[in-house]
Amino acid sequence: MEAAEKKQNRPMLAAVTAAVLCFVCFILVMCVFTVQQNNEDRLQMEYIARTVESETYETLLTQMSKTRVSEAHLIETDGSFENFGPIAERLLVEKAVRSLLFAPEGVVRGIFPMEGNEPVAGLDLNSDGMGNLEAQAAIEKGELFLAGPFELVEGGMGICGRLPVYLENDQGEREYWGLVSITLSYPVIFENNPIHHVNEQGFACRVWRINPDDNQEQTILETERPIGTHVPVQEYRISMFNAEWVIWIAPLLAWYQRPSIWLILLGSIAVSVLAGYGVFSASRLRAMKAEESRRRIRSLQQKLEWEKTNTLLSQISSHFFYHTLNSLQALIVLKPDAAYKMAGDFSRYLRFNVDAITAAGGVVSFREELRSVRAYSEINEEQLGERLKVIFDVADVDFQIPALTIQPIVENAILHGIKPKVGGGTVTVRLTEDETHWHVTVTDDGMGFDPTDQALKKSVGLPNVRKRIDQFSGCGMQIESAVGQGTRISLHYNKILQKYE
Repeated sequence: MEAAEKKQNRPMLAAVTAAVLCFVCFILVMCVFTVQQNNEDRLQMEYIARTVESETYETLLTQMSKTRVSEAHLIETDGSFENFGPIAERLLVEKAVRSLLFAPEGVVRGIFPMEGNEPVAGLDLNSDGMGNLEAQAAIEKGELFLAGPFELVEGGMGICGRLPVYLENDQGEREYWGLVSITLSYPVIFENNPIHHVNEQGFACRVWRINPDDNQEQTILETERPIGTHVPVQEYRISMFNAEWVIWIAPLLAWYQRPSIWLILLGSIAVSVLAGYGVFSASRLRAMKAEESRRRIRSLQQKLEWEKTNTLLSQISSHFFYHTLNSLQALIVLKPDAAYKMAGDFSRYLRFNVDAITAAGGVVSFREELRSVRAYSEINEEQLGERLKVIFDVADVDFQIPALTIQPIVENAILHGIKPKVGGGTVTVRLTEDETHWHVTVTDDGMGFDPTDQALKKSVGLPNVRKRIDQFSGCGMQIESAVGQGTRISLHYNKILQKYE
């Protein structure tokens, strides 16, 4: 009786074991994807920080160079700025430039334009006051110093560039003349800074400095949605004309705050329960008596349908599935119309993959596979933004092709060719024909690879496509690629599609 009881408990034990193993596998996969996502986030944050840094520096460099024009004028006129007005008019055309100042021995005597800037006349940059510490440092080191943002005596906030000027005396020696300065309206000078678009990419950013006047942190630039509390940041220190600024950047949400993580966790629990139930059912089926054969057959048919579903899911990149759900979650709040479109594209992509599994004879409509390719491409274009462009040079025609031969090629081009490439790239899908064949060419300008690399034999993407297409007479695939030069894959379909027996 004890042995019979143990035998009766075996299906339950097997079910529990399967459920636990399945759940552990899901957790491990989720951890791998989370680590990969965090690594990608770090690369993206570094790219964004460097972009903000370079654009900010270029903006300030363009304006700071005007102090060199003022310096050159003083050298040419032996220290006179009385006739600087016509030159100043050309330098002051941008609304962000507030004024140009001449300060012999550090005291402001020349102001262009004077209107609206009268309070700055006679300002002694050698004395205490906001922005004057940088002026004194510029004199001490003989270099251009950036000051600000700080409140201007003439009103408003500004950023100033202080440049010491040295002229030759009668003995041919360099002698300190004073300072020239440019005043930029803040925050107008940064109205076109790329930091204003960082939130759209799923991140928050802050540019700040330690204000030398009070030794407190001062925010210079910040995204509309700021960095959240308790969110780890990436820090980059940059030098802006002898001023040290700091860039902080972080995801809008920490990985554990993303709803998609919890959805995947709940999904893994549900699938694990189903897996345990499947094992339990299979164990019970093996114990059925001979007279229950019909019920056993029906259960096996149901299990076969589950296996088909698992085969389908295995063809869908889990990484792509995760990113799409994550993107939908973000777009629902930020861009509802884009979220609606992405949901439709994802639905179209999944439906085609489901239909392709049961396609009669292993062939599908070219038009339907192309619709799935477009849906996949548009989802990735929404996720990658300007880093990805997919071009379709395809006539409005239709014919039969082996199932899932174009879509994996485009997926490989985006995932392995364009996505890892700094700056992204373009994928082109082109259709041509001759008397006997349709020709589909997928070209990308991405990372490329060595077709002779033995490691490719272990991959499943391209070999699977070749295996499917080689089942039909007169059809074939050609691969042309080189590391760093992109990839070109040509698919040839016989207009009279016939499968080998």
